[in-house]
Amino acid sequence: MFRLSRWSRSFALCLLLGGCATSSDRLPATPQVVALADDAKFLQSFAELALRHRDSYDRLRPYLNEQQEASEKLLDRQRRAMHADVALIQLGVTQYLQGLGQLARQDRFAYTGEINAAGVAIRAWPGTGIDDHAVSAYTILLRLLARMQGDNGQRQLLGQLMRDGDAALQTLVSTLNSLLRLYDKAGDNERDIVLGLLETDIAFADTPPQRLLAVLAKTVQQSKVDEYRLYGLRHTLAQRQLAALALEHARLASMGALP
Repeated sequence: MFRLSRWSRSFALCLLLGGCATSSDRLPATPQVVALADDAKFLQSFAELALRHRDSYDRLRPYLNEQQEASEKLLDRQRRAMHADVALIQLGVTQYLQGLGQLARQDRFAYTGEINAAGVAIRAWPGTGIDDHAVSAYTILLRLLARMQGDNGQRQLLGQLMRDGDAALQTLVSTLNSLLRLYDKAGDNERDIVLGLLETDIAFADTPPQRLLAVLAKTVQQSKVDEYRLYGLRHTLAQRQLAALALEHARLASMGALP
C-alpha cells in the first residue's frame, strides 16, 4: 500500500539535500521515484486477482446446472484468451515503474527477459476496459522502456520519460481499474451461484441421513461467504492503490517538468 507520509518525508529530505527538480537539472525528486517504484509491488496482488478471474470456471463447475455450464464454458474461453493480454499490461506497467526506480537509483537500466515478454502486442477487448486507447498506451509504454536502455538510459532523462509516459500510465491504470470492476462483478455472480445452490441444498437436507451433509454444507457456505467478502475487499483495496499510484506519478512527472 502506498504511504503518503513516506513520500512527504522523502520530499522534505530531497529539498534539504538539493536533489529535487531545479532549473538546471529538471529532475523529479529521485527518492520519491524510488519509493513509487518500490511501493508499486502491489501490482503483484492485481496479478493474483486476474488469475482468480481467469480460473472462475474451475471453481464454479461443481455448482452449475446444465444451462449455466454451457454459458460458463464460453466465458471460460474468453477469460483465458483475454488474460494473456491482461498479464502483459500488468507486466508492462510493472517494468516501466521498475525502470524508473532503477534510473532514479543509478544512471542505467538493465534490460531483462521480462521486458522481452512485455513486448508482445495486445488486443482490444470490448466491454472490459482494454480498448484501442489502452492498446496505444501499452505501445507507448514499451517505447519508453526501450528509451531507458543503453547510452540513452541516463538519469537526466528521468523527468522527460515520466512526462512522456504519464498519459499512457494514466490510461493503463484506468484500464486496470476497469478490469478490477469486471472482476468484482464476476465475483458477485460467482458468489450468487455458489451460495444460492448451497442455500437450496441445505434447506432440503431435512431427513436424518442428510443432517451430516447439511452440517458440512453450512461449513462450506460460511467459508465461501468469507472468501467472497475477502476478494471484494481486495478489489477495492487494489483500486485505491492504483488511484494513489496514478496520482503520485502525475505529481512527480509535473515536478520533473519544472522550468
